[in-house]
Amino acid sequence: MSELLLLVQVDDATGETLQHATQQILAAGARNVQILSSSTKKGRPGHVCLIDLPTEREDDVALLLGTELGVWGYRILQASHRHFDIRLEERRVVAGTIEHVVRCKYVRKGERLLAVKAEHDDLVRLQERLAAAGHARALRTLRAEVERAALASTGAAVLVLD
Repeated sequence: MSELLLLVQVDDATGETLQHATQQILAAGARNVQILSSSTKKGRPGHVCLIDLPTEREDDVALLLGTELGVWGYRILQASHRHFDIRLEERRVVAGTIEHVVRCKYVRKGERLLAVKAEHDDLVRLQERLAAAGHARALRTLRAEVERAALASTGAAVLVLD
């Protein structure tokens, strides 16, 4: 599968508009969307979007860029991208009497494990359940605990937090 990297200059779009368009672009098949703040030639605020997508999704994404963001065109950058092997795996997290499933992304290069990243939405739900049971934890602390446990016990179905 061939991939493209689009560089898109966006003028006059609110944060809400950019977020909505980003969700649509991802739903249309883009692998990733990065939005950078910029200044345009007349000193007005603008944005630069970098969009990774499979070649066959270009027309669908281009349609969204024109209709949702009002851009007049885009650039295709010549780049090579090396994707790591990323697998989304569910882990049952046990914290006291609370059990909750958290999806974790395991990032590997070959056989080497590079990183573990817990899914944000799952952590928020776990945090809410812990708070309701009287065990408040800051989200960043909870993230660190879950990711540390997931990294330490690769392949284990259950992660136990202190």
